[in-house]
Amino acid sequence: MTVPKLKLCGLHSLDDVVTVAESSADYAGFVMAESRRRVSPETVKIWLDTCPLPGKKIAVLFVNAPLEEIKRAVEIVNPDIIQLHGDETVRDLENIKKTTGREIWKAVPHDTKTLEKMKQYEAADGFIVDAKVKGARGGTGQQFDWSHVPGYVSFGKEHGIPVLIAGGVNPGNAGELVSFHPWGVDVSSGIEKEGKKDKSLVMEMEKRLNSNENHVSR
Repeated sequence: MTVPKLKLCGLHSLDDVVTVAESSADYAGFVMAESRRRVSPETVKIWLDTCPLPGKKIAVLFVNAPLEEIKRAVEIVNPDIIQLHGDETVRDLENIKKTTGREIWKAVPHDTKTLEKMKQYEAADGFIVDAKVKGARGGTGQQFDWSHVPGYVSFGKEHGIPVLIAGGVNPGNAGELVSFHPWGVDVSSGIEKEGKKDKSLVMEMEKRLNSNENHVSR
């Protein structure tokens, strides 16, 4: 049984970081783009100095940010992954990767042309497939049609790179998603109560991802 990797994104308080530290999540994400979850590189550094996350990879999220802004965040936070949620071009990814030396994950909204778009981003080290919501760049809590997940799973296997599924994932539906055998799951609002990461919901999410009942073939 292969358990999907778990990424907890949108951490925006020290309490959130502590919750992730006490979890079995593989990745922790911080939003540095315009959002109600936006945090500064300086603040993230203070939190991680106060509560390190050993064994977990750190991702910082940007939307159409200038290269200098990304470089500055990398220098301050020292993340493992730069996650791009905007209209960044193939060349943008190549430049950011070359300049920072970090893994680049590209977020792509689900639609009929998503797989075609993913093939164009050869410099990407991973992808996050999210629901397509007009005027939004992720973190909406909206779910897309998961019957398309097997296509994304196959793409990841064929290209040997991570493909995480995001958008409306929560403890109540995680079992259904896991039955499609995604490489990873990216969660934000689905583990929040009153805008804060909730330890009980994180634990329930972990339980769902690890349940043998969910790991059936489709």
